[in-house]
Amino acid sequence: MAKFLNLSKWIWVLLVCYSFTYAELKIGFINSETILMAYEGTKSAEEKLKKEYAKWEQEATERQKKMKEMQEQLEKQSLLLSAERKKEIEANLQQEMIEYQKFLQEKFGQQGDAAKKNDELLKPIIDKINMILDKIAKNENYDFIFDARGGVVYAKKAYDLTEKVIQALNAEK
Repeated sequence: MAKFLNLSKWIWVLLVCYSFTYAELKIGFINSETILMAYEGTKSAEEKLKKEYAKWEQEATERQKKMKEMQEQLEKQSLLLSAERKKEIEANLQQEMIEYQKFLQEKFGQQGDAAKKNDELLKPIIDKINMILDKIAKNENYDFIFDARGGVVYAKKAYDLTEKVIQALNAEK
């Protein structure tokens, strides 16, 4: 999930150091996977994504069928084709294979349309969850909220050491 930060050793050090001051620290946790599975909005987003996947899978199947037909044509007519025509069909088949691989990468690759569509559909849900977590944290005075899957989902701004680190780095010029 986008806003869920990786849990680092620095946060644990901060928590341990803070606990030695005997101050009361309020910590909570969530299970983001359970939240996403139980939320009706996620189910709706999944249905939309499934429809997109189905269209892309249909197109991939049609491309595979076309390549198979070209391969069969080449095999059946191989003896009857002139060398020039055979090379032409082989080149066309090769080009179809290249385009098919490119299509798969564009649709299903790590940066493909499927990943982008998933992010697009989940972003409003993640934003809504984060807004609710922020509200709960502030209303109930939580210092930290963790995700059971690993990561910080809320931390009071007072614990943010980012600016101190930046200042220290810049001071070392």
